[in-house]
Amino acid sequence: MKTILIVSGGIEAADAAKRAKEMGFYVVVSDRAPDAPGFAFADSCLIADVYGPEETAAAAERFSRKIRKIDGVICVAADAPITTATVAARLGLPGISPQSARIACDKLAMKRRFAECQVPVPWFASVPTPQALSRFAIERGRDLVIKPVDSRGSRGVQRVAQVTDLDAAFALARSHSPTERVMVEQYLDGPQVSTESIVVNGECFTPGFSDRNYEYLERYAPFFIENGGDLPSHLPQETQAKVRDVVARAAAALGVTNGTVKGDIVVHNGEPYVIELAARLSGGFFCTREIPLNTGVDFIGAALKVALGETVQADELEPKSFTPVIQRYAFPDPGRVVSVEGAEEARAVPGVAEVVVTAKPGDVIPPAGDKRPSAAMVLTTGTSREAALKAANDALAQLRIKTA
Repeated sequence: MKTILIVSGGIEAADAAKRAKEMGFYVVVSDRAPDAPGFAFADSCLIADVYGPEETAAAAERFSRKIRKIDGVICVAADAPITTATVAARLGLPGISPQSARIACDKLAMKRRFAECQVPVPWFASVPTPQALSRFAIERGRDLVIKPVDSRGSRGVQRVAQVTDLDAAFALARSHSPTERVMVEQYLDGPQVSTESIVVNGECFTPGFSDRNYEYLERYAPFFIENGGDLPSHLPQETQAKVRDVVARAAAALGVTNGTVKGDIVVHNGEPYVIELAARLSGGFFCTREIPLNTGVDFIGAALKVALGETVQADELEPKSFTPVIQRYAFPDPGRVVSVEGAEEARAVPGVAEVVVTAKPGDVIPPAGDKRPSAAMVLTTGTSREAALKAANDALAQLRIKTA
C-alpha cells in the first residue's frame, strides 16, 4: 500500500482524499485547521500550514522517517506548488522542481519565461509605482489589467479601464502581494477557458476544458468575478486544438514533465494566449467532479498515480463522453448570513449532480470585490447545454440564503 500526502484538507481537497482511499492508498492530509474536511478521509493527519513550505516539509519528513514512508505528494485546490515541490525535494519524491514551482507562483517571472519560449501571452510589464501605472495608461490606453505579482487567485486583480482611482487600484494590488510587487498586462477580449492537464513523461493531456462564465463582468467591475463554467467547450475543434498546444508548450516552458497544470487561457481574434498557468490542480470542483461528469475520465485518480510515480496510460486520459455540464454559483446580498434554506429542494431538481452550500448562519458575505462572494455552488448535467443550464437555474432558485 503506497502512501500519498495531500497538501490541503479543504472541502474541495476532501474529494481527492476520498478517491485516494478508494484506490487503496494510505492517505496523509496536511492542513493547519484541526477541523479540515479532508481529515475525515485521512488515515493520518499533519497539522501544518499549507502555504508554509518548510513547515510542511519538516512535518512530512518526520512522519516519513518515524511513522510511515511517504511515496508521493500532491496539492489539491490550494495554490501551494512551492509547498508540494519542497516536500518532494526533501523526501526525494516525484514532482516538479522547487525552481519551476517558484516561477509558477510569480506571474511576472512566468510571463517572462513564456515570452522567452515563444509561448503567446498578452503584453505585460512590471509596475513599480502608481506613477508608472499612470504612464502605462497614457502610453498604451486604459484597457489593461493590474494584478499582484504573487497573490493567489483573483485577489487584487482589476481592469484598469473601469477604475476611477489609479492610485487606489495600485495600492489594492500591492496589498495582496507578499513581496509588494505589481504588474500590468494588456486586456484581451474574447472567450476565456479553463484547462486542466496532466503531463506524463513530457506529453501533455488536457481532458479538462471549460468555457468560463463571466455574465456578471460588468456588474462587478473593475473586478473579474467568474460565475462557473460550461463543459464541453463551445469553441471550434480547431481552436480547442490550438489551446491544447499552447498549454503543452507552456507546461514545457515551466519545466513540468510529470505533474498537473491548470490553465487560464483567452482566445483573442481566434488565437489563444496564456493568462496564467498554475502548476497544481484547480479548485472549484473542476478536476474532482466536473471533468469526470463531462468526460468519464478519472482525473484525480490519474493525478494521484502520477504523483506516486506510477504509470498512466494515454487512454486513461482520453474523454469517453462529452456530457453537458454546467457549474453556477449563488451570490446572496452582502451581509451576515441569517438563514440558509432550500438545499434539499435544490438537490431534488432533475439534472442536479451536486449542491455544495459553503455559507452558514453567522458567516459574513462581503460586497463583491476581488474575491468571489459566493455562498453555494450547483453542478448539473443534461442531454443538452440548455437542459443542464435550466437545471442549474432551477436549483439556484430553490436556494434561499438570507443576509442582514
